[in-house]
Amino acid sequence: MSTRGYLLKNLAAGLVVLGVISGVVALVRWISGPDDDPAPATKRAIAAVAVDVLDLHPTSFNVNPSYDVPDPLGVEIRFRPPGEKGDSHYLHVGVDAAGTRDLEECSEYYDCAEWDGHGGRFHLSWQEEEPEEDPGILTLTFRTAAGEERSVTYAGEQLTGDPREQDLPLSVEGDLVRLLTDDRFSATTTRAMVDADLPKWPKDDTLGDPVPTTPEVVAQWMVEEGVRDVPQRRPVDTTAYGDGAVGIELVARDHTTSVVLVPKDSPSVPTCGPEWHCVTKRDVVRGWQQGVAIAIRHTADAVALVTVRAPSVDGPIGRRTRDGRVGQDYLALADGFAAFTLTTTKEFAAGVPAS
Repeated sequence: MSTRGYLLKNLAAGLVVLGVISGVVALVRWISGPDDDPAPATKRAIAAVAVDVLDLHPTSFNVNPSYDVPDPLGVEIRFRPPGEKGDSHYLHVGVDAAGTRDLEECSEYYDCAEWDGHGGRFHLSWQEEEPEEDPGILTLTFRTAAGEERSVTYAGEQLTGDPREQDLPLSVEGDLVRLLTDDRFSATTTRAMVDADLPKWPKDDTLGDPVPTTPEVVAQWMVEEGVRDVPQRRPVDTTAYGDGAVGIELVARDHTTSVVLVPKDSPSVPTCGPEWHCVTKRDVVRGWQQGVAIAIRHTADAVALVTVRAPSVDGPIGRRTRDGRVGQDYLALADGFAAFTLTTTKEFAAGVPAS
């Protein structure tokens, strides 16, 4: 065969192969849709949008930043600004389609500001630096007109005042607002973001998958808050609070302590009725009547009702010596920070001892 014939034969074969490959690519595109087609967001997609919009250079990702609390569309990103070393800069980016969280209010712990824009409402909260301890932290949240809540938390550069007036690696009113108002940073994103290749993305990104909270999980949170760990535990009858409520009671020699988690949309959300002596302190309702003290806390998706029953309760429980262990258990829950959510992570639930 001549050289020319050999080349033509191979060229024809190559065109056939190319045609097959093109057909396969076309088929894949037909099945998955164009890159800008809408698609349900994943953690990787949310991270990919952040990396794209903010032009980040991530050093690591953490898909389960809160070990005991599921964060279905939340990711922790460590990154290195240009010209710096290490990975001391931190972002947590997340989307909550239902907007169930209560926004941090201004308090002795947080400064805050709110403003309208881009068809929604922004809420900025921040803590200033603690010299030689903490550089400070800020969270910007955007609640859309449809009720979706998008948020980004940043820590790394020292915060010495209103972060909108500081020269940060990521500006609040520029970079962070641009991220939160990007249409792809949502519970519905694009196929391109879902399929994005992210170097350093963990092979197992199922960590933090949600499972229902059980009475045993509630008890674990109670003990971690500082409540006395006792062998006698029993589930609480939650019938009065409707479907989805869960709780447990820890029975000690001189008192019982219980926590019931009630869905926020329950028709029987706990309140402090007229028969109680009630005050509100740090967004926690505290009440008492003879023999019983209660505290009502709002968590990410639930209302937590704390109840302590003891003959010694005859007034508001404080840090008085005579309140003893009864007061310690009550204050541990009233002043605490446990998640007390209706779902937890599979890892946390697996590590909780069965009753």
